[in-house]
Amino acid sequence: MAEKLTWDEIKKQYPDEWVILVNLDRNGDDDAVQGGEVFAHSKNKKDLLASTKMALAGQSRAVRFTGEVARGGYLIR
Repeated sequence: MAEKLTWDEIKKQYPDEWVILVNLDRNGDDDAVQGGEVFAHSKNKKDLLASTKMALAGQSRAVRFTGEVARGGYLIR
């Protein structure tokens, strides 16, 4: 079983990558994801989702980008 990490720890360990989180920690007020176990990570979201699709079928998970996102949803590199 992977170690649970906070969102800040995840961003430090996986900079500018897509991560899939399981065993989520959520904020009680607005249900926002605040951390969890990193199941998988990649620079390429499409590859990440394709490679984990079957393994995560039916599981609660979150897919997030650890880098900066500009207004309008464009990634800043």
